[in-house]
Amino acid sequence: MTETSLSVERLGQIVDEAASEVYVFRAEDFRFLLVNKGARENLGISAEQLSDLRPWDVKPEYPEAEFRALVQPLLDGETDKLYFETVHRRADGSTYDVDVRLQLITSGEKPLFYAAIHDISHQRKIMRDLEAASSRLDAILNNTTMAVFMMDDRQHCSFMNKAAEEMTGYSFAETLGHPLHDVIHHHHPDGRPFPIEECAIDRAFPQHNQTRGEEVFIHKDGHFYNVAFTASPMTDSQGNTIGTVIEARNIDEDLKARKALNSFNTELRRRVDKAIAEREALEEKLVQSQKMEAIGQLTGGIAHDFNNLLQVISGNLQLMKADPDTTERAAGRIDHAISGVKRGANLATQLLAFGRQQPLRPEPVNAGRIIRGMDDMLRRTLGETVEIETVVAAGLWNCIVDPHHLENVLLNLVINARDAMEGEGRLTVEAGNASLDDEYILNNPDAEPGQYVVIAVTDDGCGISEENLARVYEPFFTTKESGKGTGLGLSMVFGFVKQSGGHIAIYSELGQGTTVRIYLPRTQATEATERRQSDPVVVTGDNEVVLVVEDDDEVRSTVMALLATLGYRAVEAKNADAALAIVNCGIAIDLLFTDVVMPGKLKSTELARMAQKRLPDLAVLFTSGYTQNAIVHAGRLDDGVELISKPYTVERLSQKIRSVLEKSGTVAPSRAEPVPQQPAQAARTGGARRILVVEDEMFIRMSLVELLDGLGHQTLEAGSLREAQQQLDKAAPDMVITDMSLPDGKASAFVLELLGRADRPEIVIATGGVVPDEIVSRGISVLRKPFSDREVRDIVGSAD
Repeated sequence: MTETSLSVERLGQIVDEAASEVYVFRAEDFRFLLVNKGARENLGISAEQLSDLRPWDVKPEYPEAEFRALVQPLLDGETDKLYFETVHRRADGSTYDVDVRLQLITSGEKPLFYAAIHDISHQRKIMRDLEAASSRLDAILNNTTMAVFMMDDRQHCSFMNKAAEEMTGYSFAETLGHPLHDVIHHHHPDGRPFPIEECAIDRAFPQHNQTRGEEVFIHKDGHFYNVAFTASPMTDSQGNTIGTVIEARNIDEDLKARKALNSFNTELRRRVDKAIAEREALEEKLVQSQKMEAIGQLTGGIAHDFNNLLQVISGNLQLMKADPDTTERAAGRIDHAISGVKRGANLATQLLAFGRQQPLRPEPVNAGRIIRGMDDMLRRTLGETVEIETVVAAGLWNCIVDPHHLENVLLNLVINARDAMEGEGRLTVEAGNASLDDEYILNNPDAEPGQYVVIAVTDDGCGISEENLARVYEPFFTTKESGKGTGLGLSMVFGFVKQSGGHIAIYSELGQGTTVRIYLPRTQATEATERRQSDPVVVTGDNEVVLVVEDDDEVRSTVMALLATLGYRAVEAKNADAALAIVNCGIAIDLLFTDVVMPGKLKSTELARMAQKRLPDLAVLFTSGYTQNAIVHAGRLDDGVELISKPYTVERLSQKIRSVLEKSGTVAPSRAEPVPQQPAQAARTGGARRILVVEDEMFIRMSLVELLDGLGHQTLEAGSLREAQQQLDKAAPDMVITDMSLPDGKASAFVLELLGRADRPEIVIATGGVVPDEIVSRGISVLRKPFSDREVRDIVGSAD
């Protein structure tokens, strides 16, 4: 008796711990008698709770009536087992898929149902994923234009996509189970049989490697067509080859095109060979031109950085010189340093000229007038021992060129000629009309056909050797002794002529002399009246706001200091993106002063356009030591563009800023006056007020605080409502100027709180958005962004 009890207990333990779910329920009332541990845990229902449940309570797909009908064949003895799949519902409402094996056990007093249930959720998910993957694969294979075949391990066709059916004319049903070779690849076009053992496509299977090539297939209607194919072995998870996948496409049209291309290439090769033979004489010149272009890009970049350094040095020297504490001795040394900066600037200008990156202002010019106007200067430069003759042809055309730079070019050519003659000889400067025809262009590929004004400078000096002649335009190349030349004279001439759209040619023989000819494009326009240059004096500002955009920290710092001495209020930005953010903040800006070449996504020209769209009256002044074609196109400044080249003096900067502001209509025309003392601060009298400025945009807050300080008021700052509350706790302001939108919320509640204070301050709303009705109705002053200094002064008043 004891052994039997132990066996029953052991059997119950085994059933309870079985991996499958086991359910036993009575046939008479369907109440559960046994639900093993696996089932209880999966359902999340305790044994006590299950004792009150019936099978349909956990099977949502089978209500009571349907479940009774399902098991009735077991009760009637019509079958001894039922197999079906359904879902079980857990206590939390989730479901899982199950496979059910149900039978009726009749041994004992009363019949019982025994259900062995297996959770098949994972298998179902795998099947769904497999079906989805198969569906995607079918979609890909049946929508591609590439014909795809699959062969099994006997090399019988097991798959064809739609493209394969269309290409071969056979349906998949017609090829299924047949060797593909025997269907579409069994004969050569000449009628000879094509054995499968000779087929490159079929060799992919036994040789276990991919095969590519071109073959000829036979269409169902009997015609032959060319295909390009790739045959790749298919392997199982163990790496065993189990078949072949073949990709193919009809290349009949490709072969026709290939044949035509081969014919074309043959003719092209003949013509190319002929062209190469004709070009060999010009190849050396072309290579030289490309080399010069590359060197020009390099020198232009060097000049840009050099000019930035010179601007920092020049600006700080000028600030030091203007300092009242500077001694006379120190001022003299500063003047020497400034002279050195000017010489460095001239060097950078020559580099930019060679690199064709100097900003030119071309205009109609009569070269004869330029030459005659320089006659006295040229004679002084050459000295009494050099005989000079100038010849200007009658009816000389006008050319389109920058007159100032043309004068520098002529001076450089004359100095080179003087040095070549060692200060004694004969020099001729000629100007005439010329037309460059196709024959000349053939031998000089860097020139363009057309009409030109040609200026020729001829000396009877030592001449230039043939090997040096090809290098004379290279920067820093010179045949002079060390210390007697920079090697930049002809480089500058070359760059200027090319940037002006012209052509330069040099002819020389050792011991005979040299002639340099420069060809400048002809223009039909008449020459403009000569303009008088501005005197080097300073023009001061009237507290206008200048937005300085410069990526070089030292240059930017120097410019900010210079503008302060000139009477301007300056706001700074490191790049165009930051500058645009300042413009969009609503600051009243009179002038945008921006470098041309800066890092960042936004270009300086785009910044100017977008800023003027936001502020229509905004004046714009560009500055650069290297324009990189951002505002210079076809060798000239774009129309309407104002530029001051680095490095610049405080006099040039002051005059240029005032000129640009006057042109924009921002200020009335003014007269140049001596440099004034530093602007005096507004006197703080008894009328000064304590003003709290609440603004999250740093640049707006900085500008407004600076203005209020200048009016003699005491200012407190806050960038958020929390900071504003902290300031209020420290001191009671007489006035609060606040934006409406702040990082930690809208200012409406803050303003209403201020209105309710016993020590209520005067309130001013500074916003570019909508002011709520409850604020407007209280009669509060509003500064609409962008606001001007005058508008602030009208509301706040001065402390005077």
